Amino acid sequence: LEYEADPSESTNGIATTGGRKDIVSTGIFQTQLEGTKVAKVQDRPNGFPGYLTKEQLEICLSFRQWLKEQSDENPIYSDMVYYYSVEEEAYAICRYLRARKFNLKDTQELVESRVDVWKEGQKHGFYPTAAEALGGESHESAFLTQFPIIMNGLTRNGCPLLYFPVKYMSIEGIECVCPMDTISKYMWHFAAHKCTNIVAKAKEKDPSRFVRLQFVALVDLDGLSISTMRRAMGELKGVMTVLNAFPEILFSVCITNMPRFFAAFWPLIRAFMDESTASKFELYSNPVEGKKRMVELVDKNELASDFGGNGPTTLEMASMNEDNSHKKISRQITKLLTKKAHKSHVDMTFKLERGEAASVSIYTRVSDANQAHAVLSNSNESEEWTIDLKRNKKEEAANSFHRNFKTTLHGPGEYIVTVHQKTRQVDYFLVVAEVSHEDTS
Repeated sequence: LEYEADPSESTNGIATTGGRKDIVSTGIFQTQLEGTKVAKVQDRPNGFPGYLTKEQLEICLSFRQWLKEQSDENPIYSDMVYYYSVEEEAYAICRYLRARKFNLKDTQELVESRVDVWKEGQKHGFYPTAAEALGGESHESAFLTQFPIIMNGLTRNGCPLLYFPVKYMSIEGIECVCPMDTISKYMWHFAAHKCTNIVAKAKEKDPSRFVRLQFVALVDLDGLSISTMRRAMGELKGVMTVLNAFPEILFSVCITNMPRFFAAFWPLIRAFMDESTASKFELYSNPVEGKKRMVELVDKNELASDFGGNGPTTLEMASMNEDNSHKKISRQITKLLTKKAHKSHVDMTFKLERGEAASVSIYTRVSDANQAHAVLSNSNESEEWTIDLKRNKKEEAANSFHRNFKTTLHGPGEYIVTVHQKTRQVDYFLVVAEVSHEDTS
């Protein structure tokens, strides 16, 4: 079951070259599998290094040998299995085998069946930045206000934690920022890059704690409408196709506030996944039972307050994302404005406290023919700024675009954003105010 090590084999761990691991020596690999130093996984450990049966150990070695032989002809096989630089080789091998219950033939077929999907993501580098996934500029903070997939913290068993509060999701709002098919591109970025960064940072923060390369998703379906569910099904299929390319990346998906109509959609959603992934979903129609389960998974002091914990709200967590961190954003004020056909304008009002400053942007896909423009003013109208909501020569007619007001607002004060449009039709405008604390030193 062993093979002769190449001179280039690493003997002290795993190196990465262009996203692909150099394979450790067989002796080190077996040591990793047997977990002779410390058995790291404490929750559902079956199938992890340190908890393998003799038969599973032999299957790991056989799968590893098969993988080497396949990769000699086509490196994409090892690229897939050993993609994550933050994951030891033994954990990568076990992750794939767990997805097929340590059936060697089924696991080999799993790898082969994912090659074409993997190539699709690989040709784009799995979208290394959110900007590349979302269309050339970094609109992640605006995108996440409408598609609130928020990574923050760890579960009790060391899994990175994802929140998805559906009540903040708006398809019209997403389309103001980017096309709906961008969501699957963002999921490539999320699964391939964001998860890696989160695990690496968690390990750096507390080297003594074992961080799993599996995430837990907490989903609150409160506010989900049947029309939104129908419109989102196509993109949900795309999301699951991407996640299926990373076997066993999910530990659990806990869904609460499940509406009655969701039961009719569940068989269709389940069909987008393989059986291993589908088995990780926990569905609760009763919000009390759902929140109770979430507290079992996550320390209550770290769990988001709108998910039953004592931590920050998910909106507050969203303002802490990487896209905002360098800009020192303390909070975001967002409003999706709907200009009705019988109206000539639509507006919103917001307040800034003393010591706060804000920049304001508008995202939309309004047609140039609709002759829209926006006005930002203070409440007494002593100052106002105007921007035309019209594409430039480089922006394609059907795509969304955004414009920034060329001013910085200062608190305390009340401000009004008004969008005017001459044509009589429905249009959507997403207003985003990024608020920071002014440096008074």
